[in-house]
Amino acid sequence: MSRPVPVAVLLEMRASGIRKPLAVTWEDGTRYEITTSRYVGFQKAKSAGSGECWLCRIEGHDIPLYYCTLTGRWWMDGKGAPEPAPAPEAYRRVKDRAYRPDR
Repeated sequence: MSRPVPVAVLLEMRASGIRKPLAVTWEDGTRYEITTSRYVGFQKAKSAGSGECWLCRIEGHDIPLYYCTLTGRWWMDGKGAPEPAPAPEAYRRVKDRAYRPDR
C-alpha cells in the first residue's frame, strides 16, 4: 500500500517560468539531492490524487515527485498504509441545565 508523503522541495524557478527541483527533504528531515529531473506532465499518483509530475533521479533511482497546483503542495509516494483518522470523541453536554451559579 502507498501513502502520500508531503515533502519540502528546494526549487530553481527560471525567468521563463520553468520549475526545476534540486533537492527534497523527507518527512523525517533527511535531505536528498536530485541529480536530474524531467517534467512528464499531469499524472495520477499511486498513493492518492494526481498532479504535475517530475521524474527525479535520487540515489540512482527514478522517483516521481508531484505538485498540486490547487494547494501549492509537493508530495511523493511513501510506503505503508495511510495514517488512520483520529477516533471521534464521546459526546459531552455543553450546557448543564441543572447548573445554578452561587449568588
